[in-house]
Amino acid sequence: MIRQLARDAVRIKMAAKTESPLISVYEFCYAAGFGCKIMGLSKEKTEELSRIADFADLKQQVQDLARAQKAAFEEDPQKTRLHSLIEGCRCRGELDEDARALFEMGCGESCGT
Repeated sequence: MIRQLARDAVRIKMAAKTESPLISVYEFCYAAGFGCKIMGLSKEKTEELSRIADFADLKQQVQDLARAQKAAFEEDPQKTRLHSLIEGCRCRGELDEDARALFEMGCGESCGT
């Protein structure tokens, strides 16, 4: 249930006209995985990211990748919003089984928004 709620929250925030930041590790992990899909990262790179043990390290690496590949997000307003959500995330916390599953769920999502 937590996983579906976090996924839905990110999708709603991507479509919302008013800005609403990511508020949890779960939301960030889903957004990060989906961002990796949009950036077209290799399976090896996403697996490398999924093995990171520290949330702060995962967040920093995904934010750096998103900054470097900003153009991948510019073709669609919802993808542009996702980029903003990833870059602007200030969440802190720990990774757990649900967070990792949400990252993997995001990596497997369809890029059609």
